[in-house]
Amino acid sequence: MSDKKKFIRSVAIGLLVGMAASVLLICLLSAILSKSGLLPNEVIDWITAATLAAGALAGGFTAAKLNRGAGLIAGAAAGAAMLFTLVLAAALRGEADFTLLFPIKLAATLVGASAGGILAVRGS
Repeated sequence: MSDKKKFIRSVAIGLLVGMAASVLLICLLSAILSKSGLLPNEVIDWITAATLAAGALAGGFTAAKLNRGAGLIAGAAAGAAMLFTLVLAAALRGEADFTLLFPIKLAATLVGASAGGILAVRGS
């Protein structure tokens, strides 16, 4: 397999793993929060940003492991693909609102995915 195809394949799989991890974390936290009901909406926004960063970390880690190198680039590409997919899905539903939290989610996603990529290569 050529290097470009391997890279694209690893980023696509990292995207899927990152999205799945984010969805699982959101579901877990929503089950916990629905039982307590004590948190205001502002805190929930920050929790969703943290779960997005954690999912991006998993996606970046997976992308770099599958790529077997270029951890920072593979991780950042997986994070960028995740963010692009989320923005595209929100825009298609007509829910794309760019609040003050959007740059924070952008940074959290890219930093989390890049860190996952670095950890994957460094741990090898």
